[in-house]
Amino acid sequence: MAAGTASSGRFTVSCAEEDELDWISPTIGSNDAVMIVDNGSDWQTRLNLRAEQRKGSEILGRIYTGTRIEVYQDNGEWCLVGLQFNGSDVLTGEVMKAHLRPVGGSFSALCPLAVVKTEVSVTGTGGFMELIQLKPGDKAYVLAVCGDEYFLMIPDVGQGYASVSAFEPLSEPRQGERIVYQTWVVPSGGITFIDKHTQCETTLVGGVYLEDCWQVEGETQWHITYGAGIQRMLRAECTIPQDQLSQQGLQSFEGEVYAYDKSFILRVGTQNGKPILKRIEQNGDILWAVGNVPKNAVPLDPDLCIIECEATELLSQAVIDNLFAYVREKHPLDERTSSDTVSDTVIDRCKLRAALVLEPGSCDLTIHAWLEDEDGAYVTGGDLDPKSGAITRWG
Repeated sequence: MAAGTASSGRFTVSCAEEDELDWISPTIGSNDAVMIVDNGSDWQTRLNLRAEQRKGSEILGRIYTGTRIEVYQDNGEWCLVGLQFNGSDVLTGEVMKAHLRPVGGSFSALCPLAVVKTEVSVTGTGGFMELIQLKPGDKAYVLAVCGDEYFLMIPDVGQGYASVSAFEPLSEPRQGERIVYQTWVVPSGGITFIDKHTQCETTLVGGVYLEDCWQVEGETQWHITYGAGIQRMLRAECTIPQDQLSQQGLQSFEGEVYAYDKSFILRVGTQNGKPILKRIEQNGDILWAVGNVPKNAVPLDPDLCIIECEATELLSQAVIDNLFAYVREKHPLDERTSSDTVSDTVIDRCKLRAALVLEPGSCDLTIHAWLEDEDGAYVTGGDLDPKSGAITRWG
């Protein structure tokens, strides 16, 4: 173990010095890729997992509201998704995007109740073998039907697969028996837990948002996936008592903001006598560390958090081409005058500049792009979404 490391877990927060910081990210595996199936309020309604992007294609599985799936590709009306399957396998197929919603926030679902009629072994997901042995009269909640197996959620245990034939016909659970999703925040003191996959001790820094959290309504513990992504590694999973979680995030920063390459570093608190650092990447991703600010980080005015650079350092060629096409089509006002529009002649001699802009007092990141004339004058510009490069405002 390297000197200064707080723990041996894969998501360990480092207490190293300066440039030795061990940056971690809650979006390893992409939190944005994890979605929840939402078929509406009818507990019997199921979303078809199909082999192809058409309603008449083969049905590979049927998914109930409240099931977490991972989106691999957005195809417009359809999405290619993955559902946890036996062992380390994943069942993939196409679903209609209208029935998906992202993790985060608060959401609950009433899932069909499955009561055991003959003793059955439940196989765990993510590489586990037997998760639990269920006896007659035990109950679980059905998340999906995949061939002759149920994908189950078992209170106080977790999720896994078992044979359909071992259960009574599905029935409607009581209203209080709902699967609940909730976003929590790691409190300022941090949380240390044992990752159920590796059995490694893992520490999460205070202020980290935990978006992928679920329980059966009324349980005292929450099932947490950090670095969500159902089949993607790296990620950590555990159960954490609710009294160790917080609904309040740390303040945005304590007046210290730095430019660090194409990212911002904010000091947002202290853990074990060390600064908690929050790093905001150019695409909006968040990373965390505990330790001193790197020596080559440049202090910024907290009320003017801007990193200027060449457009090609922030934007893809496709985004740049789209911006020039937009300006040529719309001919916005030339901001050097009160009435003239930007002509094609002016556009031809301009170059595109860009800057990362952090809203003072928050973590809201935008990219500001603008056309600059040969003499360095600002001609026209607007704001872009840092993840997609889409224009959110112009002129």
